[in-house]
Amino acid sequence: MSLPESTYESAYHSRYIPSIGDLGSIDRVAHEKSLPRPEIFVGSDLTNVIAGQNGVVIKAQRGKDCQIMTDADCGIVVESILKASAEQKFKVSTVSLRNHNIKDEGASQLAMLLKGAKGVGVTDLDLYGNDIGTSGCAALCEALTKNEVLAFLNLSENPIGREGGYAIAEMLELNGSIQRLEVGCCDLSTPNLIAIMSVMRKNELVERLALYNCRNFSRQEDLSMHTTRMLEFNNTLVDLDFSRNGVGDEGARMFSWVLEKKNSTLRHLNLSGNKIGVVGAEALASLLIRRSSLVNLNLSNNKIGDDGAKAFGSALAANKSLRSLNIKSNSLKDGGLVAIALGMQENSTLSELKLWGNEFGQDSCSEFLALVESRFDYFGVSVDFCPFVSGGGYSVAEN
Repeated sequence: MSLPESTYESAYHSRYIPSIGDLGSIDRVAHEKSLPRPEIFVGSDLTNVIAGQNGVVIKAQRGKDCQIMTDADCGIVVESILKASAEQKFKVSTVSLRNHNIKDEGASQLAMLLKGAKGVGVTDLDLYGNDIGTSGCAALCEALTKNEVLAFLNLSENPIGREGGYAIAEMLELNGSIQRLEVGCCDLSTPNLIAIMSVMRKNELVERLALYNCRNFSRQEDLSMHTTRMLEFNNTLVDLDFSRNGVGDEGARMFSWVLEKKNSTLRHLNLSGNKIGVVGAEALASLLIRRSSLVNLNLSNNKIGDDGAKAFGSALAANKSLRSLNIKSNSLKDGGLVAIALGMQENSTLSELKLWGNEFGQDSCSEFLALVESRFDYFGVSVDFCPFVSGGGYSVAEN
């Protein structure tokens, strides 16, 4: 179905496209109107009409102006892109179809965009939050074994399952382009993680890996063990999201050891939503004091408590590399928060501190209010809480 010029003009001014339309027509009209190459929001908002770095960006973000997409809708999008590519009207660099109802058939159709060394030029494919299972994942991975263009793949929050996890591992071994891979909350099991981490030991391309919320039924720190072993050998990965994987104190100690002794390339580590307590917090804080390449550490929604916070207070006073620390919702009370504040009095490099969800008292509110009005303002430190004077005392609100 083609989108007539009058329809596009109306759609542009109202910032709404009621149907998917023909991408070639949209591109033609955009140039006739002397508009920039469009960032096309399929059935959605056209507020930001911009070009992607390497071509057109297609986004269909589910929302009030974009109804849920199905496999049939996916087929229309793929057909339009293939047609535009064949006729050399324009190149599509990004396809983002988040939070829809795309299943295996739709994923198999999208795989057609990736076949061959160059595919149709798509560099970013974001399918977060759909319903893609094993066969859909396998189709995408098969296409990617020979693809040399795609740099970003997001399959998080899709039920690709055990066989899908193995397909991901096999693809990683053969693919020569992916730099950012996100497969969190995909019903992956411990054997899947072992397979992926085994490949990642020698992978020299992937810089970001999101592998959160795996299905781990063992009481042992198996996931942490295989992941930290991978970090002993991998010198490329800079960003690891390992949240919600049951990491406890022993796992935190494993991460601390490998980042001190073996790995100096990881910069961003997300261990939020795990089971890290005082011992694990002390190990990670000690890492920050002795040696660390980390610039971003996320420990939100753990259980480090006041003693763990005191360890981080000492670390903040000594560390010169960390830029962001997130310890939201960690059962911190006034004493632990005061320790963090005292550490920040000696720190001039941290630019983001997140503490909301802990129990601020009068002493910690007073200490942080003084910091917010002085050092934090001077050094540009961003915080997620706002201390203030209230009724002769102190209080705090979320910022």
